[in-house]
Amino acid sequence: MLIYTRIISSMKRIVVFVLLSTVFFISLSAQTSVVGRVEAELVVPVSAVETDLLNFGRIVVEAGGGTIQISSTGERIATGNVLFADDLFSTGKFQLSGMPESLVSMVLPQLPQKLYMSSGNQTLTVDKFTSDVPSGGQVVRQSDGKAEISIGATLYIGNNLSNPAGFYSGSYEVVFTYN
Repeated sequence: MLIYTRIISSMKRIVVFVLLSTVFFISLSAQTSVVGRVEAELVVPVSAVETDLLNFGRIVVEAGGGTIQISSTGERIATGNVLFADDLFSTGKFQLSGMPESLVSMVLPQLPQKLYMSSGNQTLTVDKFTSDVPSGGQVVRQSDGKAEISIGATLYIGNNLSNPAGFYSGSYEVVFTYN
């Protein structure tokens, strides 16, 4: 009887071992793993170069002064008491370079900018900057990664005393960023 009890006890151990092993192997086969992928693309920064300066041209100022408006499409209009001395003027132009077929946002100056007389303390004011970029300030660059942007603005000229004849110059900042 002792042998019979030992056999039963051994069989119980074997059955328990087989059951535990089966549960262990079943739980191992119920698990799975997967490998995920990670990517990053480093692109060239957007850059811009001024190819034409915003030039209002040569202007004759009469008694009361006035304004000169240059549209981004290249039209020049005078209001008030100012006349054009010649036909030489230009929109501001910038050549963008960067990642092909990308969207770029543009921000024009929001505040008036000053032009300073080269031989005095007098200033002229430029504001109302415009561009040929569609509403919303986005431009899609071409497949070669380049685009040309035209800029216009309005120049305000006072009378002969506040803005005497002379050469006036200044600068303005345009910000381009990827969307």
